[in-house]
Amino acid sequence: MSNLIPQLPLLESNLNGNYEFEPENVYQVGSQVNRKWIGELIDKLALPGSRIDNAEALAELRRRSLMGESCVIMAEHYSNFDFPTIFRFIEKQLGLKTAESLLPIRGMKLSETLPVIAAFSRSYDTIVIYPSRTLDSITDPKKLAEVRKKSVRINQAAIREMITRKHKGRIIVVFPAGTRYRPWNPSSKKGVREISSYMKNFDNIIFMGINGNLLPVNRTDDMSKEELASDLMILTCSDIVNGRRYRAEVKNMMPEEENFKRCLVDQVMRELERIHICVEPKRLEEKHSQGFCIFTGNGVD
Repeated sequence: MSNLIPQLPLLESNLNGNYEFEPENVYQVGSQVNRKWIGELIDKLALPGSRIDNAEALAELRRRSLMGESCVIMAEHYSNFDFPTIFRFIEKQLGLKTAESLLPIRGMKLSETLPVIAAFSRSYDTIVIYPSRTLDSITDPKKLAEVRKKSVRINQAAIREMITRKHKGRIIVVFPAGTRYRPWNPSSKKGVREISSYMKNFDNIIFMGINGNLLPVNRTDDMSKEELASDLMILTCSDIVNGRRYRAEVKNMMPEEENFKRCLVDQVMRELERIHICVEPKRLEEKHSQGFCIFTGNGVD
């Protein structure tokens, strides 16, 4: 991210909101000026042919959201540039109003690690939560009790905010893994338990595969060492599915001894993996045809 440090003062100067993590402040407004600058950066990084496939499903999702139906996009997660890329591609293919209807659920970690990452994430309207993965990593009982108490208040406020806005034309965006995928850590592609609640509370769901990576994760997990990379980006949308019907189908096919919530979350992750595996060979072939060297995986090509 070192090549973005010079832009940090400019980005921060356009952020005038309150970014404290408190229950009364879970909905945070971004900066249109910053989004424009970030979008232009993505345009430079995304190779020719980058696109959204089955964007028609997103257009229909937008139509339904405007009618008051609750809509959510469940997307793969590979980099801190995933949501900016989703926003920019939707802006270019479906228009700015559709892009600005997106409302991602963001974990507090993105605003507490690196100033430049915080500036990027705060540039988009968002609802912040206290992720369960953060709680799972705390081993001190006293600290865990304190953090859990605060996290419950924040997450309950976030749920109320989401319920209000999902019926007012906002399309919620969720990354079911709750963290970026790291090929050397298979558990990073395991869905978080909260996803089962999203499946129950939304009328319309699109699963989105993300193939390509503009900001690969550094193996040390040090975000300051991550570097921007050009890549062929293909975002692939499933057709719209009904959340309640999907839950019922999973419940009918699962073994009796299985935990339903865990089974449901695992099925969501399989849906995303299926899309990714289907698209990746085609993406690599397209990239190779442009004269770029390719490697397997979703890292730097």
